[in-house]
Amino acid sequence: MCPGAPFLIPGTADTIADRLTVVVSACATAIAELPDADRLVLLSASSQQPRAQSPGRFMEPGTVISSTALRRSDLPDHRHVTLPAGAAGRERAAGPGRPVSYSVGTVVGANLLTDRPAPFPPTIGIEIAGDPAAAAALLDEELSGAGRVCLLVIADGSACHGDDAPGRRDDRAESFDADLAAALGAGDPVALAAAAGRRELAGELLATVDPLAVLAALTVGDPPSSAALLYSDAPFGVGYLVASWRWNRT
Repeated sequence: MCPGAPFLIPGTADTIADRLTVVVSACATAIAELPDADRLVLLSASSQQPRAQSPGRFMEPGTVISSTALRRSDLPDHRHVTLPAGAAGRERAAGPGRPVSYSVGTVVGANLLTDRPAPFPPTIGIEIAGDPAAAAALLDEELSGAGRVCLLVIADGSACHGDDAPGRRDDRAESFDADLAAALGAGDPVALAAAAGRRELAGELLATVDPLAVLAALTVGDPPSSAALLYSDAPFGVGYLVASWRWNRT
């Protein structure tokens, strides 16, 4: 798991990235530790209006994702990245005149996947739009028989830590993020489901936790063999969490 922080995209907010090298380093470690697999899933939250009973938007391997909207306009060119498509894959761009707008989490996740030298397996993406249970069911069906699977989950804690936070101070933010961090560090899907399941509170705290709810739903019957919380803090009033879950398979 990594946060959907725009400064993780090179050329977007490099001054902030230089001040938060510990976050950048933790994310690099999480990406480097993604195991070899037959399929990779980028799991993020949609920026669109939630839709009842909708799992969200599905992105196929090879989808081209632009970070133009997040990068500085004075840069000579803009960065486009592609969801890994495997050796025989190809890019799948939107048609002429039909620009596709992806959420910040999707753009950040896609860019993070470019930072590992070793090639990734075919990668699909899902932007959750309102119903984590539906997204989990869709993924469970999509990944049936896929072999070894790894997930990159993009989510954020509360943005209400302190008076200068984007959402201003909310005294509930600390305990909310502490519960997320404890569940991630313990590798406990049940505790994670409980923490991420408080969706109304998450909305009030400007937290993005639906991807974590999907992760919990997918793993509740098969908890990870090991877990590590690589980072947990709230610089600039925003809760950033970086974690790694692993399963030992013979």
